[in-house]
Amino acid sequence: MGGFRQSVWLQMAGEAISGLRSQGRRSVLALLGVMIGSASIVALMSFAHIAKTEVLARFEQIGVNTVQIIADETGQKWLDPVRLQAVLAQDTQVLTAGPMAVSRSQIYIGRLSEQASVVAASQNALEILSLYPESGRALSKIDGCNSVAVLGARLAKESGARLGDIAYVESYGLRVVGLLPSYEPQALNPVSPDETVFIGPECSGRIMPRTGFSHVLIRIQPDSDPADWATAIQQRLGSEGHAVSVRTPKEMIAAMNSQMNLMSAVLVAIGSVSLLVGGVGVMNVMLMSVMERRREIGLRAAIGATPTEIVFIFMVEAVALSLGGGFLGALAGVALTGLGCAFLPIRFAFDPMVLVWGTGIAGGVGLVFGIHPAVSASRILPVEALRAD
Repeated sequence: MGGFRQSVWLQMAGEAISGLRSQGRRSVLALLGVMIGSASIVALMSFAHIAKTEVLARFEQIGVNTVQIIADETGQKWLDPVRLQAVLAQDTQVLTAGPMAVSRSQIYIGRLSEQASVVAASQNALEILSLYPESGRALSKIDGCNSVAVLGARLAKESGARLGDIAYVESYGLRVVGLLPSYEPQALNPVSPDETVFIGPECSGRIMPRTGFSHVLIRIQPDSDPADWATAIQQRLGSEGHAVSVRTPKEMIAAMNSQMNLMSAVLVAIGSVSLLVGGVGVMNVMLMSVMERRREIGLRAAIGATPTEIVFIFMVEAVALSLGGGFLGALAGVALTGLGCAFLPIRFAFDPMVLVWGTGIAGGVGLVFGIHPAVSASRILPVEALRAD
């Protein structure tokens, strides 16, 4: 008996699909409306996923065991190099320390004159950030107080600077010894490498507005907890008279994930508006179908079809129409995302779940907007339907 009932439900599902085919252009237009809505949702979700992937990739590049210490900007001095070195030398969890002094100054390079970032960076800091010149050489300890500099890609391009040229920071002339390739913004890097002049830290006091270091990048042991270490070093430096803030990749990733999730929710809500319009189109097609098939509905009821079975037939039609449009729209959304990435400076990253979400949300919309036509069909009285025909 159970197998017989199951075959009846399957037969009714097949009849529902046939009913969609009989609608012709109306079904195609409704499917197209759902497809557009699903494509917009999937495209927005895909771009949000790509943005999240890009952020995580930047943290992976620098390492999750890297911590950034930032000196208090309100004080007269930054971190004292001698005290800082003494504190870090006693810490067995520290692998590498890369101090930096960051400011903005007026620079003059060839035909270029503008305010730009100037960073007095130690060799360790540049290695932690993986900043290596594509021509010339990197800064090194042997430079001492020699007036040399390495230029970011944009500054070098717009100024037309070449190796050996003189770059002026305020009134100090620096010989260009290296040119960096173009870099994307980096996690835990306080400046954009492309728009920065890098100088050695030994005699940075002549250019920087304060003495000492404004930032320090610390790479700790892989088995150490960055959050616990950050709390401990903040307290230790505080006891030495240094007010600092400490940032870890873990807390930054958590904050960015929260922002990304909120952004994804907002984008899905915006895209859902177009999908709701598609749902209205599905309901319109189903209502027209109910009106045109009153005799068929009445005849089914007269020969024993229950209201539940009639509801089932029309619900299958609505959900099938929405799922078909949702899946095709999801594929179109992924394709549009890939096309957009080809013209934008971002890398395409495919998330299979967007297909599931796009199709599932469209199916849910079809389910909701199919209830009213299906219930209306189940309430048609057989005598009135046959008499009206």
